[in-house]
Amino acid sequence: MEMTSMKLESILYLLVLILGVTVAIAPWTFAPVCMVDMRCWTTRDVETVLGAAVSVISLFGLYKSMG
Repeated sequence: MEMTSMKLESILYLLVLILGVTVAIAPWTFAPVCMVDMRCWTTRDVETVLGAAVSVISLFGLYKSMG
């Protein structure tokens, strides 16, 4: 039972990592925040930083769950 729980935890951390990377690159690639460059830079930057933070935290959790 313990091995299944660890495997499920690793899969969940991996999914959150993929989600964080997707959120971080989305405003720069396939989901632009604004069509006109007015005051959208801060929104784009915040979304990138939040996605990167989620990715780093989930990467750390994934590392801890593997060990």
